[in-house]
Amino acid sequence: MASTPDDSDQLATTALGDHQLLLNRIAAHAERIVSTEKDSDRRVHLLRLYAEEIGCPVSEKAASGFIARAAGRRVGIGTPILPGQAMSRRPMPWAWDGVILANRFNLLVAPPKVGKSALTVGLIGAWHSGESSYLGRPIYGVCPPVFIVGTDQPECDWITLFEREGLMDGDALGGPIQALWHSGEPLYLNDEGITALAELAAEHPGALFLLDSYHACVSPLGIDEATSAFDGPARELATALAPYDATLVMIHHTNKSVSGGNATSASRGSNALPAAASLTILMNWLKQPAEGQTQTDLRVVVKSQGRARGTTLLIELTDDGWVAHGDGDTALQAEALADAADDLQGRQADVFDYIAERWVNVAAPVSVTEVGSEFNLNGAKVRRHLSALVRKGLIQKVGQTPSTVLGGRPADLYAPVTTPSPEKVGETGETDLTPSRVHEKRGLAPLAPLAHLPGGGGFSPPPVGTPVERLIDGAWHNGWVVHDASNPHAVTIAKLGQSAYRIRNLRWDVDLRPCEGSPFVNPKPEEVEAPSLQPSARSDAQPETQQPFDTDW
Repeated sequence: MASTPDDSDQLATTALGDHQLLLNRIAAHAERIVSTEKDSDRRVHLLRLYAEEIGCPVSEKAASGFIARAAGRRVGIGTPILPGQAMSRRPMPWAWDGVILANRFNLLVAPPKVGKSALTVGLIGAWHSGESSYLGRPIYGVCPPVFIVGTDQPECDWITLFEREGLMDGDALGGPIQALWHSGEPLYLNDEGITALAELAAEHPGALFLLDSYHACVSPLGIDEATSAFDGPARELATALAPYDATLVMIHHTNKSVSGGNATSASRGSNALPAAASLTILMNWLKQPAEGQTQTDLRVVVKSQGRARGTTLLIELTDDGWVAHGDGDTALQAEALADAADDLQGRQADVFDYIAERWVNVAAPVSVTEVGSEFNLNGAKVRRHLSALVRKGLIQKVGQTPSTVLGGRPADLYAPVTTPSPEKVGETGETDLTPSRVHEKRGLAPLAPLAHLPGGGGFSPPPVGTPVERLIDGAWHNGWVVHDASNPHAVTIAKLGQSAYRIRNLRWDVDLRPCEGSPFVNPKPEEVEAPSLQPSARSDAQPETQQPFDTDW
């Protein structure tokens, strides 16, 4: 017997009611799970098992949704701010200006062995010593009690760091450090570990918690780094510490392929972890070594970003602790300009050399017409070369010629892009290799003497114009001269024949050495241009290897 429309509607209504009943049972069971089970992963698994038992299996995503709604109902709804009510204008609280936020979750991301632990312990040492600043950035308030979850390192490695920063009392922990967990006695971010840290935060409001590293503290939990659940323990810890105004600094490793960028893109695993932090800090080498080469330049760039203004520092770890080399953005800009200029070839390199030399010799910009006349090029070709140099950041427009000079039509003027001179960089806080603070050091060897000096004596600055070789990608390259070597750890060099093109903050016997042969660059065969069909307009043009060497500039 065929069913009537009324029968079909009744069957559909009955089925809908049954389905709603099943979903209601799953939702009710999710609330029971939330009230008895603390582990977020186990909650999802328990709910899925229950759903299968009652004949209504759900996906992991759906089960996570049920658990989230159940947890939300247990937490409750906060009181919203309504129209007309005053909002808090409390400024963003800094512990270390521009680098570490107080009472917030800070995520420090860096490659292995770049100095993450050393930097944070150095900050604690400076803070405890009552210093007003660290590496040129202000420190605020009194150093709070410190708890270190150092599961990633053995006890002996922590002792080395503590001794250097004056945080040991004989053979025992000293200063503000209240507790240390290490690889021999670890703490993991399971329910027990998070509860223990929350209890310490309640006993010490405003405390600093350093966690090194996140991977070491969650790896036994079996959470896949690539999943969105990877940030779960971090968020639970931050939530547990938040009511007590604790400052959390969590160390995490970068991807193997990181080079520059920011902490969010560099962070290993899911991007959910850096998204959970109020501030992310990326530490990375200023110069990445070529594949298979040893890291010889130990300068490090520290760059912060997040829900507050960030900063960029250029620092280096020595036997006596960290030292500052000034503003990191300036160093990065100088390196970018150097790399771009090194990559120039052919006529484009000639045009850049001409503009740079003109700027140094007479402090005058160059017009399109002058470049065309110098190299016997038409206006279209000159503009293409100039546009390419502008895109590479090597030159910039600085104005126009008066209309009367070129018969009624003004022309753009170009000058090289320059970074601040050594004197101006010093005014912004760049220092010699002087530690950011002074305290007693024990059991550490002094800096090794410079190898090239007879008997390892004091450094005698080589004269301006001295030919040197620069280490680039593991090989020594000539074609450079000394511009300023008053500080052996921050030498400035200039390219031979391009005095406006300078590289700063290089170190003698590390990045530089005296020239062992001819100071002139021998171009590779593929870099030598074919002879032009027309003679060059430059009457003094000659091969680079025949140019005289002048030490006065």
